[in-house]
Amino acid sequence: MPNLEYILTAEFHIDKGPSLTYQYPNEIPGLQNLYFLPELMLPDQIHKRNEDFTLFLLYRNLNTGEFQYLYNRNTCESEPYFLYTIVTNMKKDEFKRGSQIKSLSVLTKLSFFKSFKPLLMICLDLYFPKNDHSVIKELYRAINEKDFLISHDLNGGKSVGGGSDDDISIVKKILLTSILDLPINDKIYYDESFRNRILGIGKNQVMNESLFIRKDLSLNSVIDFNSMKIPVRIPLLSLPDTIGDYLNPTDLNMRPNLISFLNCKLASSYLNNELTIYGLQTPPIILLINAVLTGKKILFLSYENSAGHIIDHVLLLLKIVTGGGILSGLLTNYNVFPIIDVSKIDLLEECESFIAGTINPFFKNNDKLWDLLYDLDANELFLSSNIENSKSFGGAGVGAAGGAGGASGNSNSSGGFGYSEFRNSIIAEDARFLSNLQLSLFNYNDDLTTLQLIFRRHINEIIRILLSSKNFNNSLVPSNKDLVLLLDGIGYFWTSDTNKLLEISCYQLISKKFQDLLYTEKLVYNLLLPNLSNELNLMIDLHYHLQSLSNVSVVNNKINEREIWFNILKFLISGKSLEIFLLITYLIPPSSSTSLQSSSAHGGNLTIFDKNKGIEILLINLFNHDDQIKSNIVMILQELQDNFLCGWCLEKFLKSNLIYEIAFKELIAES
Repeated sequence: MPNLEYILTAEFHIDKGPSLTYQYPNEIPGLQNLYFLPELMLPDQIHKRNEDFTLFLLYRNLNTGEFQYLYNRNTCESEPYFLYTIVTNMKKDEFKRGSQIKSLSVLTKLSFFKSFKPLLMICLDLYFPKNDHSVIKELYRAINEKDFLISHDLNGGKSVGGGSDDDISIVKKILLTSILDLPINDKIYYDESFRNRILGIGKNQVMNESLFIRKDLSLNSVIDFNSMKIPVRIPLLSLPDTIGDYLNPTDLNMRPNLISFLNCKLASSYLNNELTIYGLQTPPIILLINAVLTGKKILFLSYENSAGHIIDHVLLLLKIVTGGGILSGLLTNYNVFPIIDVSKIDLLEECESFIAGTINPFFKNNDKLWDLLYDLDANELFLSSNIENSKSFGGAGVGAAGGAGGASGNSNSSGGFGYSEFRNSIIAEDARFLSNLQLSLFNYNDDLTTLQLIFRRHINEIIRILLSSKNFNNSLVPSNKDLVLLLDGIGYFWTSDTNKLLEISCYQLISKKFQDLLYTEKLVYNLLLPNLSNELNLMIDLHYHLQSLSNVSVVNNKINEREIWFNILKFLISGKSLEIFLLITYLIPPSSSTSLQSSSAHGGNLTIFDKNKGIEILLINLFNHDDQIKSNIVMILQELQDNFLCGWCLEKFLKSNLIYEIAFKELIAES
């Protein structure tokens, strides 16, 4: 597979409008079906700025080889193609009406397409004066002659890296991108043997000598173009439905855009029992997450800002909801249109759900096209008056487009959706997520990887709530596996039946919609319990039981600590199960925001145990009053020690706390 499939150019003609001017190496297959494609390459309002970028996803039909706008799971390749475009508006007096607008697009499967931006800018600058096709051909050759794979199998087997690291399990990928509290970057950078084992590079593979490892755990490839050597950064690991480098995020707009999400206001007076679960006071970021989890039609709008600004917000929502590999299927089954214009209205009407961005204000006044609209200019959210089960609160409310109208009536009328039906108290996980996110952003000024871990933990917890006891569903079990559940207790752990009843009732309708999306395979939860079985097909919901152990003092009479630790030990038989265990320790969020606030005692920086509460649950039981439990804890720690990755992590955990280290050594000596 070439790095670039096609390069396309377009320009805005004063009389003809947007038009394709060149395609290389040949015409893109299925062009006749890609109606108004140049409009996607030349965004609205480009005349107001000097440059911009756009992004659109295309899908390739396996039978015809042609590209199309909408994904079909029966006929299309399983991964999308990215049409990434940079646009230049050059202003000179000699041009007709004083300016010329041209664009350059690359069509690629590589999710790190933004790394090519410097090359594309140089190429477009050279191409611009005379539409020099030789420059396009040279760019195509320069990028496609490079090898972005980390290694090659000498026996002709699979290679690793550059988006082809399929041999690395999703569990290991999520684990490696969750270890933020340990100096794993330095370990991978300096220790080649450790790095090769992490990446699954064996003795029968040869390294790609043209790639250079960086300290930030990305790779550098140098591309020769226009007598220049241009570095291109390549992710060390790829994650499902992740655009860019999750391990080393560099999006400068992520933090301000996230703050906008938090400061956004719900401007319409409509209530919906799948979205506004806390009434009109529902935090907009929670509302946005709920909208995706229930398959809504979501539209981002900005007339004043660039197409790139809109696309960044769309990608941020995807980053939050996918959790870096926790939830996938959005880039194919959900319908993601990072930027769209009025020529694609028919396309939107075909979709049951979508996430789209637009510059055209026409959409705001036509709420039949969307369920939820985010006005980025006003930083306001609007619910459509046409959304299912949507009612206006308190008489003639503010319409979805800001005007009067919509459904009217007494909010307390019988049979209606009165205010009383939306007075749910905020559930513990939502409160914790909002609190930790705000502390991380405003108090600690954490880096982007910490914010990503907060997203990852939250979306995993919410999905566990939505699935509850259905986390283990027979319809999703591989037919060739005879799975055995070691210990009862699966799904989200509640400290009391009262809390469980209140929180399940709050998310009940969201749960139903999400399960429909999951069991029809429109969305994929990669940490379903069957996916976390060990080599002997044994399962135990580690997340559930570790959380129950953290609450043992509260509900001690309901929890058999000895049985839990014994079955965890029975589950840990090899590298796969040990990596699953270590990952789950990272995914358990702090019990409350006070865990983060306590960090002020050590200069405001998070400790290891602030970022990994699960491992603290394990180590603190070195002091359990029950000798049998202490014996099991020691054996679990010894199993972890024997694994090269888990053992390295455990060594760092123990070195960070002298008390745990001494206790572990003394218990080993006694055994």
